[in-house]
Amino acid sequence: LFRSERQGLAAPDTAKLEALKADEAAAAEARDTAEARLHELNEQVPALDEQRRAAQEAVNRESARLADIGARLEALRALQEKVQTEGKLKPWLEKHGLTGLQGLWTQVHIESGWETALEAALRERLNALAVGRLDIVRAFAADAPPAKLAFYALPSAAIGSTHQTLPRLSDLLRLGDAGMKALLNDWLEGVYTAASLDEALAQRDRLTHGEVIVTREGHAVGQFSVAFYAPDSEQAGLLARAQEIENLDRQQRAQALIADDAKSQSVRLEAAYTEASQRLQGARREAAEARSEEHTSELQSRVDISYAVFCLKKK
Repeated sequence: LFRSERQGLAAPDTAKLEALKADEAAAAEARDTAEARLHELNEQVPALDEQRRAAQEAVNRESARLADIGARLEALRALQEKVQTEGKLKPWLEKHGLTGLQGLWTQVHIESGWETALEAALRERLNALAVGRLDIVRAFAADAPPAKLAFYALPSAAIGSTHQTLPRLSDLLRLGDAGMKALLNDWLEGVYTAASLDEALAQRDRLTHGEVIVTREGHAVGQFSVAFYAPDSEQAGLLARAQEIENLDRQQRAQALIADDAKSQSVRLEAAYTEASQRLQGARREAAEARSEEHTSELQSRVDISYAVFCLKKK
């Protein structure tokens, strides 16, 4: 009876066993691959998260800088506009049709730090208005301006320096117009520069009649005098503000490019983080499925191997 029962047992299918072993190996390999991908993304996603946070902080920082420059620029422009439109001269200029003329200061540039010295040297001439011929201002004698006002006509040729013993203030000007350069060379003839009041006082014995040495602060030293500069009108600081406005305008354009670049970088990193996060979710599912498939394959293989062993023992 037992012999017949043993004969009735099905012989183990060796081909099936080999296939199960191959399936088990393939499942293990798929699980290893899924785990490796999951491990890589588990490291990549936090790194991208840190990078995108840093990029967003950079966006906030550069945007704040851009806003700060814009606010300073707007405030300076508003102040510049205010001092130009207010004051005693405005009605008089409107009456004589001169409101469209720009003051000399709009065309003058000087080395940074020497704006006050130039204002001190030129005084009301810094706001001088250009006319084609100086003779036409005779008409204003009967109705003179209610505040200090100068007019100028550009020279037709350069005017050479008659005496030079020290660094000239006019050498610090940055002018592209030859006529304007000639005009200011004339107005600033005999006006020299010194880095400090002590230096100016030490060099005053090199001056001749009518010459002065000015400091960055606008103080003037002559052969027999020292005049301390202080703003004496609402127009003071026009030149310094004008140059600061130009500098801020350049800074604003440059900062806008920096801010745009930071935003672009942030957008790229945000997209990379989102894409990696989605892949991480997929990798987690794939790893879980791979582990489940490996476990199922392993169980099936164990059952079949156990059955084969049982069959061999019964024979």
